[in-house]
Amino acid sequence: MARQKGLMKYVGTIGDVRHFKIKGHQGFFAGMVGGPTAEQVKTAPEFERTRENMNEFGGCARAGKSIRTALSALMSKMADSQVTGRLTSVMKKINLEDGTEARGYRKVEISTQRNYLLGFEFDKKLSINGVFNAPYDVTHTVARDSADFIIAPFN
Repeated sequence: MARQKGLMKYVGTIGDVRHFKIKGHQGFFAGMVGGPTAEQVKTAPEFERTRENMNEFGGCARAGKSIRTALSALMSKMADSQVTGRLTSVMKKINLEDGTEARGYRKVEISTQRNYLLGFEFDKKLSINGVFNAPYDVTHTVARDSADFIIAPFN
């Protein structure tokens, strides 16, 4: 990917070159415009694998969003700008562990693959253990449709 160096810093498209900024990265970037149309991706047989990947990635993104929403109070104070991508990446690893469903329909079973979340930090530069180290426990219902995060009383 090209990087712009110079006085002109802009975002948008000029001719066949698009210019953009990536959140969390310094500088501006440039790349060629192109690729298949949305209709081709949705219907063409050669994009079947792409549609499978899109379906699974969407599920991983929704699973990550549900965690971010549940922990929104923590996220507003402890998350960096790249947490969404890192959490979606973890959800994709969990997704790949599902051996029961066909590709494109694999589930994101966090309850059976919790080990992937061990050590996950909402901010790469700030550990939650450095800020909060009280003992806690996590329990869930039998149906696994809700969970409780229990913190023992402390002074």
